[in-house]
Amino acid sequence: MPARKESAPSPPDGGKHRLERRRGDRGNEDYFSPEWETKTAISCILDITLKPISFRQQLKEILDVLVSISWLRVEKKGAIFVANSRRELVLAVQHGLPAQLQEACAKIPFGRCLCGKAAATGTILFRDCVDHDHDIRFDGMANHGHYNIPLLANDNETIGVIVLYLEHGHPPHPEEANFMEMLGRTVSNILLNRNLQLRAEINRIRLQKAQLDILHKLVAASEFRDNETGEHIKRMSQYSVVIGRRIGLGDDQLELLEQSAPMHDIGKVGIADEILLKPGRLTAEEFTAMQQHTLIGARILSGSHPLIEASRQIALSHHEKWDGSGYPKGLAGEDIPLFGRICALADVFDALTTKRPYKDAWPLEKALSCIKEDAGTHFDPALVDALLDSLPEILEIKALYDEGNEGGDRKKILEQKPVSNEILTWRDSLSVGVDFMDHQHQYLINLINRIHLAIEQLDTREIVDTLLDMNAYAEVHFAEEEELMRRHRYPGLDAHIRLHQGFIRQAEAFLNDLETAPLATTSEVSRYLIDWLVEHIQKHDSRYGRFIAEQAGQ
Repeated sequence: MPARKESAPSPPDGGKHRLERRRGDRGNEDYFSPEWETKTAISCILDITLKPISFRQQLKEILDVLVSISWLRVEKKGAIFVANSRRELVLAVQHGLPAQLQEACAKIPFGRCLCGKAAATGTILFRDCVDHDHDIRFDGMANHGHYNIPLLANDNETIGVIVLYLEHGHPPHPEEANFMEMLGRTVSNILLNRNLQLRAEINRIRLQKAQLDILHKLVAASEFRDNETGEHIKRMSQYSVVIGRRIGLGDDQLELLEQSAPMHDIGKVGIADEILLKPGRLTAEEFTAMQQHTLIGARILSGSHPLIEASRQIALSHHEKWDGSGYPKGLAGEDIPLFGRICALADVFDALTTKRPYKDAWPLEKALSCIKEDAGTHFDPALVDALLDSLPEILEIKALYDEGNEGGDRKKILEQKPVSNEILTWRDSLSVGVDFMDHQHQYLINLINRIHLAIEQLDTREIVDTLLDMNAYAEVHFAEEEELMRRHRYPGLDAHIRLHQGFIRQAEAFLNDLETAPLATTSEVSRYLIDWLVEHIQKHDSRYGRFIAEQAGQ
């Protein structure tokens, strides 16, 4: 729907809009009519939407076109805001705005300042100076004019605002009002279509995640009888994906592997407790009965859906061995389905390296030595090589989902993890003086940079996955940080816990907001995470770091 127009003041008597002239290659002045420039600008904007670049980059290029239209006499400054679900404008892209203004305008409630008023009223607002409607000001801000063009959905709901800066005292050109209306309609349609596309993608991804989560919970419930945990399922399926990616499986196959791997032991629901829960060694007869869980799982997982078929294949074959000595069919080599071979290796690696009621976790070196020895007998040698080549990523998953870890393994893993610097870089001023916590903070920085990269590329699946990883790791980090504070009887523990809980709530809210206002949410996420982490470390975590250091010095 077109935005309503607020009448622009007429140019002063005798005042004419000075059309900008451009010089051609030969030095002569070429005149570009407003009509030609308008058509060219709209054509360029539509062409930009077809470019294979991120949507944020598309918005930036659209803004670059707008501030280059000579007859508008627009200053080389402007911004495009997108609206979130809380009736706030979030700065998506800007051109030429000073850092002070970018900070002040990062998020603006509807009704505040001129852009917020345009959003609240759905009206194109023109000002030729900084007047009483400009709520955001700072010392040294130059006087200027504004066009604020609301971007409206079909139901007149505001989904964004374009802000173009003008010279102070700007005399409106007769074509400006019509152009601003046409511009608003054009960019509104672009924004609306992209929002709808992203919402559909994110809703589909989150529905898949919810279905998979329910599946994992059902599997975990069945495995409670076997002293297994939900974290085992997450680790084992993620290990499988890493191995699969290393050997070159495509995205569709990796997704199918991730979803089907958790079903590997579903057949244990049919094994009697006296066998399944027996603390000692099984007799030959009992072991034969235990082997039936592969066949039971295959019977449970009957059906023709690709996920069911893959799950059935894994349940039936993950105890087969490369040399043919496994069960239930005694398959050998590549006769064993690939997914079954991958899950067999991932399952054993996790069993060896984690603590169970009946055994302690093996040291990593011992577990890897055992797996290397079994390459070519128990395991596909190529898959063992893939696991070893992917060990840093494997250990990162282990650190993220390792319940009951006292911190030692995670500390070593995080110490070896390089800190990326896409948008946020680790610096000495972020150190709290506790090495273990510093390494965890560095890992959080890696996650923030990963989220930023996913947002820049508008990779919806990676955005959702990384936010989920951020939530999972934040809970691990916060729990260990709070336990450290308890051990040292830190007096600010309760307040610190509330800060942690607030972060978790906001991270979960971002996941929900992605489904309603994805463009605004992706613009908010990076800024919030960076600001929160830096402030939290420097203001709050450093305080308990000093407290611990003082205790150690007493």
